[in-house]
Amino acid sequence: MTPQDPAPQINHGIVIAGDARVGDSALAAGRGASARKDGTDAEALRAALAAIGELRRRLDALEGAEAAGEEAGALADDLTAEEVDGRRVGERLTRLRALVGDATALTGLVTAVHESVRAITGG
Repeated sequence: MTPQDPAPQINHGIVIAGDARVGDSALAAGRGASARKDGTDAEALRAALAAIGELRRRLDALEGAEAAGEEAGALADDLTAEEVDGRRVGERLTRLRALVGDATALTGLVTAVHESVRAITGG
């Protein structure tokens, strides 16, 4: 392209208007945007992996969670007994509250992982 050529050329989607440096700076800007996206993706991946690690740790801690149904059944039995043992009922409620709290935290972790993965994949 000559400097006096009034019509700009298009080179790989970049308009070059008289000086190749315009195209070079467009490429550099594109690379900068790509690097920022790569950095964002890497940050999202780190967040997803951290959340997955925490999720696995909490799932491992919940190995006894199948007992929650048994605790609830025992709680119902304790509450319908002729003599209600307040201490035992309180202990059962505390264990159930802990299990439910862990399940709620797990839901939050799964949501965090999902959002991080969506940020990486764009989906």
